[in-house]
Amino acid sequence: MQKKRGEVKEESIRHRNLEAMLSAIRNRNQQESIQPVKVLGLSATPVINHLSEGKSLLEIITGKRYDDLSTNPTIPNANSLYQKLSTISIREMPRYNVQTNTEHVEVIAEKPSDINIKELKRNPLAIEQFLTDARIPEIINRIRGQTIIYTEYVTEIIPKIKKAVVDAGYTFTEYTGSFRDLKSFTEKKVQVLIASKPISIGLDGIQKVCNNLIINTLPWTNAQYQQLIGRLKRPGHMKNFINIHVIEANINGLFPYDRLIKWNRIQYKRTLADCAVDGVMPLKNLATPHQAQMEAVKWLERLERGEISTVIRRDLNVKLTVGEIKKRVLKYGDFTRLNNKINNENSGTTHQRLLNDPSEWEEYHRQYREARKIWPLIPYEEIIKRIEQLSPRHLIGDFGCGEAKILEKFGNKRVYSFDHIAINENVTACDLKSIPLTDKIDIAVFSLSLMGKNWPDYIKEAKRCLHTNGYLFIAETTNSIKGRLSKLKEVLEKQGFDIYNEEEKGDFTFIEAREL
Repeated sequence: MQKKRGEVKEESIRHRNLEAMLSAIRNRNQQESIQPVKVLGLSATPVINHLSEGKSLLEIITGKRYDDLSTNPTIPNANSLYQKLSTISIREMPRYNVQTNTEHVEVIAEKPSDINIKELKRNPLAIEQFLTDARIPEIINRIRGQTIIYTEYVTEIIPKIKKAVVDAGYTFTEYTGSFRDLKSFTEKKVQVLIASKPISIGLDGIQKVCNNLIINTLPWTNAQYQQLIGRLKRPGHMKNFINIHVIEANINGLFPYDRLIKWNRIQYKRTLADCAVDGVMPLKNLATPHQAQMEAVKWLERLERGEISTVIRRDLNVKLTVGEIKKRVLKYGDFTRLNNKINNENSGTTHQRLLNDPSEWEEYHRQYREARKIWPLIPYEEIIKRIEQLSPRHLIGDFGCGEAKILEKFGNKRVYSFDHIAINENVTACDLKSIPLTDKIDIAVFSLSLMGKNWPDYIKEAKRCLHTNGYLFIAETTNSIKGRLSKLKEVLEKQGFDIYNEEEKGDFTFIEAREL
């Protein structure tokens, strides 16, 4: 929620008064007969939203103008601010004897029929409004004792939460931009405190009466999330633990909006604020909240066109008897036949068939495991070796991951894995021509996965998902490169990739390219 004009004006007046007071102190200190006054500035969060906050703090403390310090949101500028701050400050990282129990709860949210894509493009906040409807039942179920219900957005959302709380028989008060009553809650006159952004900053005492926090809409940055948790995780707590309930909405059961758009952003992505305050370089540039919400709208648009689907995740390593194996081979064919079938049809056809009968996909990978036992070289192992030579901060997209060996090696904090069928909760099942990925990745991998007549669509999708200058690693049999994938280099160049390395190893060809 934006600050109101009056609030901005009031803050500006306070800032000018503070500058005037410090200027008077410095003038007074120039008098030799008077003992000088020393200035100590304390700030819990030197940089929250913009680098100008850190620059302003520097100027107030030192009394000097830092005209050489740009506040444009870039990594070099954040690093320069860190260098300046570190010469005049110390950073305390408190350790509180409070255990944090964070529980993530997924709820399914169906897009209302009365909201169309055009409306969402005009007002992406509407996404949060209808997702709140899906989250509310789980929110009410988790009210225990004195409870805070936090929501980043308030328009048309606060009234929904208020009504649900009252209907459930609970008393409440509010701490938002328009109404701020903390006393009723801390004195336990009411059980529920419905709160938004203002509760995150400068408040103390809540921890003495409350250890239960329910999050309806998450903040957008890790700094803001830590500030929110810091209202309870601080000295003087009523108990030695706090319970945090993150209610995550999954749109139509197909798109994990809160997990992909917000929680991953909070959990894994360092920001310019981290760089400016702690000298920690960002993993990547983050999309603005508006950009992230618009990515979700684009995904919904693709969903309405029927371009994205998913399935329940299954266990790949199914133990079969000798008789069952023979039946599957008779039904689906040997490894060569299975490959030919997939390579001679569009991915959409393959995807729909595997959705209807996942056993075919399981049989394919069983035969694949048997086949590679005699291979002197295994492509995904070579790609893993190559990735290990690059920055550990690079995010990876494994397109056609199969048994998800790259995920197994580097973990789900770095790897996004996609295939027709998902073997575990860290793999997303989809058609590779339509990847439900809103984050940008640094490395895209196709390891023996450019299958299907429309394989150029996969390259186009990898292009969409990659950062500028991102890496594309491809491993295919040399026979395929010379045969059905003979136009691969032409397709890569058409999509704006620069091929900088091509190498044959055994029966395979490895291609490396960069997105221009």
